[in-house]
Amino acid sequence: MDLKNAVAVCLITLFSATLVVLIARSLDSQAASRLEPQLARIVEELEAIRKSGGITAGAGVAAESESVDDAVMVYYFHGNTRCPTCRSIESQAHEAVQSDFVSEVENEQVIWKVLNYEEPAGTELGKKFEIQMPVVVLARISGGQIEDWKRLDQVWALVGDKPAFREYLCGEIAGMLGGDQPSPTAPDLNVPAIPVPEAEPGIIPVPADPGEIPVPQ
Repeated sequence: MDLKNAVAVCLITLFSATLVVLIARSLDSQAASRLEPQLARIVEELEAIRKSGGITAGAGVAAESESVDDAVMVYYFHGNTRCPTCRSIESQAHEAVQSDFVSEVENEQVIWKVLNYEEPAGTELGKKFEIQMPVVVLARISGGQIEDWKRLDQVWALVGDKPAFREYLCGEIAGMLGGDQPSPTAPDLNVPAIPVPEAEPGIIPVPADPGEIPVPQ
């Protein structure tokens, strides 16, 4: 819900609540008691709108702002429609970040953040990262500016394989942090070493007389 719609809903709701209160005051106690459930419902609606950001908590309360100077942001972007697969991507990614980068999260070197790319808070970054569907995006922040970013589209292909998903995500985060990537391990072919005979000390092998070497017929 955008600001204009939220304000309109608030005004209409407040007007309705005021009207109900005035009517209740003009009626007897029995009629007023019948209106109590409606008043309670209106209060609940107002509280829900306030929590969603349509109404500020009070005058002089500043909106919460986030300022990151130097960190690797792990964004999970989703839309208004949530499917089981996209929720699984979010939960697996969050679990991997929290378990594999404990110290980095505590030191705010790695920061997890969920944004809706269809709402104002996530629209700008959604356009920058070319978001068209739920996905994980890594962004290196330096001096408060996005220095580098990478969209991890492969999470959709790996969501059904949790170990592979975790390895892929954590490897990309480590790379964005500047850590060394583990080098591929060479396959162990189990080939036994061939022993090389040692010559006895003091004995120099003498080549055979060419005349004694049999010539194949």
